[in-house]
Amino acid sequence: MCGIAGVTNISEDAVAAMLDRIRHRGPDGSGIKSAGSVVHGHVRLALVDLSAASAQPFACDGGLLTFNGEVWNYRELRKRLGGLFNTAGDTEVLAKWLNAYGLDGLREIDGMFAFAWSSPDGKHWLVRDSFGKVPLYVAKHKKGFMWASERKAFPRDVQPIAVPAGHAFDLTTGTWKRWYTLAPRRPLLAADVLASLKAGVLKRLDADAPVCCLISGGLDSSLVLALAVESGKDVTAYTAVVNRDAEDAKSARKLCSDLGVRLVEVHCCVNSEAVVQAMESIEIPSKAQVEIAALCLPLAKRIAADGFKACLSGEAADELFGGYGNFCIKASSASDSEVIALRKEALAKMARGNFIRCNKAFMSAGVECRLPFMEQSLAEAAVQLTKHESPPGKKLLKEAAKQVLPKWVISRQKDTFQCGSGASDRIAATIASPIKFYNATLKTRFGYLPKD
Repeated sequence: MCGIAGVTNISEDAVAAMLDRIRHRGPDGSGIKSAGSVVHGHVRLALVDLSAASAQPFACDGGLLTFNGEVWNYRELRKRLGGLFNTAGDTEVLAKWLNAYGLDGLREIDGMFAFAWSSPDGKHWLVRDSFGKVPLYVAKHKKGFMWASERKAFPRDVQPIAVPAGHAFDLTTGTWKRWYTLAPRRPLLAADVLASLKAGVLKRLDADAPVCCLISGGLDSSLVLALAVESGKDVTAYTAVVNRDAEDAKSARKLCSDLGVRLVEVHCCVNSEAVVQAMESIEIPSKAQVEIAALCLPLAKRIAADGFKACLSGEAADELFGGYGNFCIKASSASDSEVIALRKEALAKMARGNFIRCNKAFMSAGVECRLPFMEQSLAEAAVQLTKHESPPGKKLLKEAAKQVLPKWVISRQKDTFQCGSGASDRIAATIASPIKFYNATLKTRFGYLPKD
């Protein structure tokens, strides 16, 4: 995971200024290169191939790539491409794949990504992954366009928009292209869920730098942690603690003790200053996302200080398998087609909320947040399941979890991360009208109210 910024028809100085504002995303290096009138900028968080050979912007066979994210199947793609490679990482593989197949080859890429690519034939594109797991913004200026991984990279007088999930933006013509459409619907049994999630965990544990796990005490992160332990890796878990006696904290301690996992409890002071820092980081006014981010920022700082560069999260399980109260209420009287529509709506919303918060909150300290539940085949199948196939209340996921987790974890009462930790109560006691406060603070910061 890294940070990218760039411009068309402006000097490199403009890109250097943008990179300075998102330096936190790339503590391991930076670079600026041009492809004609297009200037690419990059700050690097090195996770795969830590050598300078994979530094970016990456020039390859007449093309130029600035890439933010991970390609999980890069070894497979490298074999399919054949020939000689000068690096051991995924950046060169992605560059060569794009040069060979263009945007038509994106469906073959399994990963989370946002990138700017100048092709050997002189075309220039911005691309965001199928479900929008990695943020990317673009804005018009007098002479062309500018883009970056975060809103704070842009000058104050510029109001960027988010590149939609599964879309590409043509920097030459200013037009959009939808490159991703959902794969055909297929059945998904509990055994399939567990197998896909295992694959997702294994892929996301793979790195040339240390990786840890997040644990809240709930079902989703507990399942990810248990599968990480089952893989044979030496796992360290981190949890955010506001109230030491909260049920989530107790559950996290008990599970880690049962699994023989080292647990690091990060004590979080959730006050108005922490909330403002959270808003500055994630750049969206959502009450739930800000409250969760207020916990994630101290987690990220501690994880980075301990030498880890990536963490695994249980994010997206609720949206895919119907864990939230509103979904359960609506789904109870909905038809199968309506339930599928609810799932798709929830997943699409994550590209404007949860994924943005995950990425920016942890990248504030140079830590990449990886999401095993967003394993491509698992997400594509789960989001299209009927009410019978995947009943509300995450019943299908709970059935899969029986093979890995003790019954007491699976049967625990569902709660949100911010409520279960005690953060929501602390913030409510500190800020009288949180939503009004969030909106006013962000509007003052940016000059407009961000809407991802």
